[in-house]
Amino acid sequence: MAELAQYRSFKGLAQYPMANEHTPLVLPIGKQIKALSRAALHLIVKEIFTLTAQRIRAKGSAYEAEAQHVEQASAHWLRHTAGSHMLGNKVDLLHVRDTLGHGSISTTNRYLHSADDDRHDATEDSHKIKW
Repeated sequence: MAELAQYRSFKGLAQYPMANEHTPLVLPIGKQIKALSRAALHLIVKEIFTLTAQRIRAKGSAYEAEAQHVEQASAHWLRHTAGSHMLGNKVDLLHVRDTLGHGSISTTNRYLHSADDDRHDATEDSHKIKW
């Protein structure tokens, strides 16, 4: 929220959105008050992941796999991660559906796999036969 307030102040807006305000969350460079296009936002997100991967690579060759993983990330990956984390933190499935804008609960239900993966990993780690 602090970053949002700083961003809005920089754009000449009140720090926090007002009731019934229709200003888009992310605006283009300049003084225009219109939504940034999906394509432009996608390019910004991809650039952030590319630069992050470069910083990871700078730590040494042992970090190459991690850098490659980060380079493959996208805005959709962030969305999926957010949905998985919400469900992992016991946010009601209907709230997650509405937050992500899914038309069907079955679409949101697919995000539950991470909880299944976590349960499987925890069970496997706890029940290994240490031969």
